[in-house]
Amino acid sequence: MVDLLIRAVSYGILTGGIYVLVAVGLTLIFGVMDVVNFAHGAYLMLAMYATHVLWSTFDLNPFVAILVVAPLFFVFGAVSYRVLIHPIMGRSMFAQIFVTVGMIWVFENVALYVFSPTPVRVRGLYGRLEFAGVPFEEVRVYGFAIAVVTTILLYAFLYRTTTGLNIRATAESSDIAELMGIDVDRIYMLTFGLGIALVGVAGTITVQLDSAEPTVWSYYVLIAFVIVVLGGLGNVTGTLLAGPLIGIIESLAGLYLSPSMGPPIYYAIFIAILVLRATGHMDSFTARLRSLKSGGVSG
Repeated sequence: MVDLLIRAVSYGILTGGIYVLVAVGLTLIFGVMDVVNFAHGAYLMLAMYATHVLWSTFDLNPFVAILVVAPLFFVFGAVSYRVLIHPIMGRSMFAQIFVTVGMIWVFENVALYVFSPTPVRVRGLYGRLEFAGVPFEEVRVYGFAIAVVTTILLYAFLYRTTTGLNIRATAESSDIAELMGIDVDRIYMLTFGLGIALVGVAGTITVQLDSAEPTVWSYYVLIAFVIVVLGGLGNVTGTLLAGPLIGIIESLAGLYLSPSMGPPIYYAIFIAILVLRATGHMDSFTARLRSLKSGGVSG
């Protein structure tokens, strides 16, 4: 039983690492631009189809396809920002909802028209790797490794390059960033492009684990929002921790309850966090934890 538990936790961490790649672009866009991109999962769905086309037409290894999909979706994201997101910057949340939900409808129907509703899947790596006597799917291990490398590169970009520092400055205060001479509109375009490029990379991995179909976006966008809310809106580091946690919850639910019980459990956590934050209890709980950590107890 202990072996099963270790395997389930390890499996959950690997899956959660891939989920991080789905969610990190969403939290980056929100953290910098204050835009909630409800169409994030639809971009993932298109990336899954793009990977399938490259694999089925050009016999391109899906992991190698990252070198094509990532820059392609960066451009796609930058153009999407310029045409669709830029006009609603500074507008109400309702404008963001209407536009990004409208994008979902367009992307889904384009996929339905071009690819049909029949699910398709990429046949990637189906071997197994063994660590400490525990077997894992190759695609999941390599997918996790790519997620880790991509995250490290993202951090290096944000903390070690001028553009990355400008992105972080804009996230802190767009008004002050403008006073410093930073082209905020350009930073927004780059950020949105980067966020979509990241979900493009995620699409090349998820299409090897799940079928691509026009409605698959709904499953992954919900996972992404659960991770982002659990990790903290706009908090990239929190997202990195929340992803594996969700993966572990999903895996343990499959082991002890039923594979179908994973989503209801972390959706319940998602709702609980939203309710606690709305009532102010989450802030009070966080403050108490901080006081305990510092050796004091608040009343």
